[in-house]
Amino acid sequence: MTRIRHIALATQNVEATAKFYIDGLGLKEVGKVNSLTSEGVYLSDGHVNLAILKFKYDDPATTEGELRYTGIHHFGVQIENMDEARAKIESAGAVHRPYPGTEAMEARGNVEVKFSGPDGVTVDLSETGWAGAS
Repeated sequence: MTRIRHIALATQNVEATAKFYIDGLGLKEVGKVNSLTSEGVYLSDGHVNLAILKFKYDDPATTEGELRYTGIHHFGVQIENMDEARAKIESAGAVHRPYPGTEAMEARGNVEVKFSGPDGVTVDLSETGWAGAS
């Protein structure tokens, strides 16, 4: 079964944006990230995560064919089998987007594979899911 597990929101002010969603919606902070590509926090309602990310350079900030340093950036889907899910999404027309930092993701216990779908929207697939999303 596939499930939407996270939505990423790009921002230039991680702290203020996270505070807004914590205070305004009651989301809980469940993790932090400081990778080669971005820094930020993961918030969750226990089912779906909201990743608040500040991208460090243009390549990872690109989605829908444009740089996106603010606004909704991508969404993640937890899948059961990466090989089957990858074959299915690519047969539907998605293009694999290799992403730097996969080794660091593996060390944190999560690997996500990025694809560009229709209109260039980025979709992440992960067998392991994301921190805080049961």
